[in-house]
Amino acid sequence: MTTQDNERLYLDDLCKRWRKDADQIVEMAIAGEVGLWLAFSNVFLRQEGATGGTRRKKPPAPQLHEQVEVKPRPEVLAQLRGRCDRMLIAAELSCLDGNNKPVAITNAVGEEWGETSMIGLKPAALFARPEDISKFERKNKIVPHIVHVEHHDLKGPVAEATLSVPATDHPCFAPELHAAGACWNALFALARTTATGAKKADILAWLRQHHPELSRAAMERIALVVTPTKGGRRSAN
Repeated sequence: MTTQDNERLYLDDLCKRWRKDADQIVEMAIAGEVGLWLAFSNVFLRQEGATGGTRRKKPPAPQLHEQVEVKPRPEVLAQLRGRCDRMLIAAELSCLDGNNKPVAITNAVGEEWGETSMIGLKPAALFARPEDISKFERKNKIVPHIVHVEHHDLKGPVAEATLSVPATDHPCFAPELHAAGACWNALFALARTTATGAKKADILAWLRQHHPELSRAAMERIALVVTPTKGGRRSAN
């Protein structure tokens, strides 16, 4: 099973979301605090450490995968420290598969000539899955930073619209207010017109992804508050 591209948060986006540099994110992955994944196409995957008993067994043959997602092992990620702007090239990469089993990834290109091509790990291609991001942010009480896109075609500076909410360590912290503010910032802060395209279903989907701890009733309340009214104003009635 592979993650859809629009459900991945790549390394550069993680840096902006958590206000950290690439090396810090990689260090967190090495320490096991957050999972970083890579997606490969047309590669061979070989199970590692598949020996049993006292009798040496022949290692299983590599299996060709058209699409596969793996987590680079800590020793591989360690080679990226201070070099996250460069690609790591190797004959094979030691990783963990979806079941957390050690595997080796090799490139299938070149097999018809009886040789294995080198395979590359591009740091920018590292990504985290939504469930891992949500778990990490809840555990560490992180309020994600909303990245504002710079519009170069605008003649003058544009004021960034953000909704400020109390920090999680505030004595009067309100979980639903916190979730509502984060949701509004994520879906509507950059809207220049009332036609944002985001609907109630989008709001509920965002809340389920980023705040799964909320009850259904709480999500419905937040969606009601967050949804913009037509014309940008609430009715007086």
